[in-house]
Amino acid sequence: MTKTLLVAKRDFLQTVQSSTYLLGLLFLPVLFGIGYLVTPVLSRLNDVTERRAVVIDRTGGSAAEVLQEANLYAAAAEHRTGLVRVPGIRFEEVNPASDNAQQLLDLSDRVRKGELYMVVELRRDDGPGPGNASRYAVRYFMKSPGIFDQVRVWLPQAVNDGLRRVRLNELGIPPEHASQVLADVPVVLTGLLQRDPATGRTVEVGHTDGMNSTLVSVAIALLLVMLAMAGAVPHLSGVAEDKMQRVHEMLLSSATPLQLMGGKVLAAVASSVTSFVVYTIGGLLALKYFDMFGMAPLSLLPWFFLYLIADVAMLSATAVALGAASSTAQDVQQLAGIVFAPLFLPMFIAPSVIQQPNGVVPTAISLIPPLTPVLMLLRQGLPDGVPWWQPWFGLGGVVLWTILVTWAGARIFRIGILSQGKTPSLGELAQWIVRG
Repeated sequence: MTKTLLVAKRDFLQTVQSSTYLLGLLFLPVLFGIGYLVTPVLSRLNDVTERRAVVIDRTGGSAAEVLQEANLYAAAAEHRTGLVRVPGIRFEEVNPASDNAQQLLDLSDRVRKGELYMVVELRRDDGPGPGNASRYAVRYFMKSPGIFDQVRVWLPQAVNDGLRRVRLNELGIPPEHASQVLADVPVVLTGLLQRDPATGRTVEVGHTDGMNSTLVSVAIALLLVMLAMAGAVPHLSGVAEDKMQRVHEMLLSSATPLQLMGGKVLAAVASSVTSFVVYTIGGLLALKYFDMFGMAPLSLLPWFFLYLIADVAMLSATAVALGAASSTAQDVQQLAGIVFAPLFLPMFIAPSVIQQPNGVVPTAISLIPPLTPVLMLLRQGLPDGVPWWQPWFGLGGVVLWTILVTWAGARIFRIGILSQGKTPSLGELAQWIVRG
């Protein structure tokens, strides 16, 4: 055990004292900090001139209400942008021309030249609408919007609110009552009721923000993937390089293959835990500074710690074993997918897990040991949570899987570290595991 700890100490100090590790440790918070500071600066350098939009009313009396609602929504959208400055939109009416096609063509040319931002056309459709009121058809013309352009989100609602006012007027409801009819009713997402085990009384959990919980859950799962990858994957190429340089042949005179492998796995776990501590303290201080400490997933941190240790140990054992079986840099690249798979596969499955976290399939997949750390942590952070026994059951499977992978990796490492020449096939690796 002493030799294993000596190997772990040497590898750990070599890792944490390297400029690569220190730069990687600082890169993520610095990147977020720069993004937070640069975004508002860059937005101020953009063209923030107010954009013009025109509305063509072919209905004979709907433009006023639609213009009012559209300008209100545009002002609200501009106000909600926060640090990012987005140019406002001012809607104005243009009279319809006798030649509809030519008018739309001329206005489209003005949009292409940048003189206008969009063109909205209101027209009546054939047949009665709801309650014998008029039925309308609306379309708008603009350049292809960007992926984050919010106009496509609020413009249909603004136009429909305006047309609803027109319909209410047609049905004989006074305009002063339209606001009451169209007023939004707050719809609040609330947690499921619980029974207090001490008093037996029903307790309301209160307001829950599903979007924030989901974003935090995804963020912490991605952090687990990054830390596990940073701690385990370098062993794949590192062990292969030491083997090609015959470094391990000298080390084997002082320590057994299992001691060497165990030391490297412990060093990877220690470096990942160090990164976890730094990021946790830094993240909590940042949330405290920005008065967002309530978003901190404190209940998930112990599970994150346990999953990180298990995931890094499992992946490190795999990386060390495959690195010992590699003879060239090309072999390392070909075998890297085996190490990456337990990290990347959960990210492909994550959207389905977010949609139905406690479904039969997401639950079953999250209990498969190689995928458990990321998927179970993701499910635990979602608003619905998971039954209490599933994280413990999943953790038990991860521990058993880690022991099995470490044992198999040690047997591969024992033979592969001294093998030279031909790279073993997957079948030969299986034989090494069986025969030792």
